[in-house]
Amino acid sequence: MSSPRNVLLLFLVIVSLFVFWTPLKTLLDYSLRTGHHEYDRDSHTLLIPFISMALMFLQRKRIFARVQYGFSIGGILLLMGLTLNCCTGRALNQLGAENSLSTEILGLIIFWMGGFIFCYGTGAFRAGAFPLLLLLLTVPIPDSLLDAPLWAVRLGSTEVCSAIFTLANVPVLRNGFELTLPGNSIQVAKECSGIHSTLAIFITSLIAGHLFLASVWKKAVLVLFALPIVCVTNGMRIALLTLLAEYVDASFLHGSLHHKGGMGFFLLALLLLFAILQVLRRGEGRMSLRVKSPQNGGQSSASFVK
Repeated sequence: MSSPRNVLLLFLVIVSLFVFWTPLKTLLDYSLRTGHHEYDRDSHTLLIPFISMALMFLQRKRIFARVQYGFSIGGILLLMGLTLNCCTGRALNQLGAENSLSTEILGLIIFWMGGFIFCYGTGAFRAGAFPLLLLLLTVPIPDSLLDAPLWAVRLGSTEVCSAIFTLANVPVLRNGFELTLPGNSIQVAKECSGIHSTLAIFITSLIAGHLFLASVWKKAVLVLFALPIVCVTNGMRIALLTLLAEYVDASFLHGSLHHKGGMGFFLLALLLLFAILQVLRRGEGRMSLRVKSPQNGGQSSASFVK
């Protein structure tokens, strides 16, 4: 990579920080909040740009093997990003605060992608498509798009929880998302759907598939397993808390284990994801990230060996 391209990209990034400062400040505020609130789901957004940069650094030889300026396409995307930001600010009342923030951050990501193509060309963009497109996960997800997956996690968690009670011979009466035991009644509410675990496992499955799986269908299978894994671990967590409240102490439903005990089940979810990844890697033998050497046009490889 030549120095003038890097300086130009850095300049465009600095410009974007000034132009998009207001939505960035809002997103930063939402990301750093703790506790249960309507934007708690955005806590992962701060990590995405750093993950993207780390992936690009790992694959820098392949991504930047051949670079050229992409003034036309890059310029169009830069203008699109600026236009989205400008028009969204004027249509705030029509879009609402949530949709406005999502649109403005989308404009920022488009601006960054346009800046990358402007400096390094479409060939480099194609080579680094995964880490660059991963930046789209920085865009806050509106409630309207989260309703369906959250409902699926609630339903799956309730099914798993109910099945555990049945296997344990615990008498239970189910009515939708509500489970009634002799001494306690619980409802798998939206707040109990494990939105953080769902997003974290989804993002982890995307990255793991990109790094360690060669075939597209295996990557897709790994990502599709994210939802069932969250349902299983979340259902187990709810069942455990309910059983402790039923047979030990009712305070377990509202105590520290309820609010802070999710990390153990998240680690269990990661173990399940890792196990599925190992199964999918069978038959692939040795997986290499091939990179072209800019000096001799040959190929070298950084290998992940089973």
